[in-house]
Amino acid sequence: MTFYILANQITTIFLSLHLLTTISFDGEVRSYLFGGSKDDITLELANNNKTLAFKAKKKDIDTNLLVVTSRNKYYFHVKTSENNSHQFIEVYDGEINNSYSKIKETKDYDLFEGLSSIFIVNKSNEKMRVNEMEVTKGKLYLSKGVPIILNGERIYN
Repeated sequence: MTFYILANQITTIFLSLHLLTTISFDGEVRSYLFGGSKDDITLELANNNKTLAFKAKKKDIDTNLLVVTSRNKYYFHVKTSENNSHQFIEVYDGEINNSYSKIKETKDYDLFEGLSSIFIVNKSNEKMRVNEMEVTKGKLYLSKGVPIILNGERIYN
């Protein structure tokens, strides 16, 4: 799976107790900070310090991870899930594109996909919380390939 991450956005990663998850970056990992305890996960650098490999040691992990590479910094929300957990992730820097195609339409929102980003249009009169950000009436640009969490529910990827 490929994640195109826009600057300063929080990306959710779902871990399983039964699978190893790897996140590979373009640049060398210079440092990382895991918000949980050492009892939560096993975490190691691999592939000439370009890949983080980790596995959950327990259920109900809900914490964060900051990774600083030679090219950028990335913020992750790390959770356990037995459904649709991630295995192999390649991370690239995303950018706001000029052209998008509609990929989902509901009464409350529309979702559009570009080459390296997505945007959501809030059509309702209520605030929406999307990937840790609030969007009122209008649109919000999002990283592509990452899970999209709308008001606590995973709606895409």
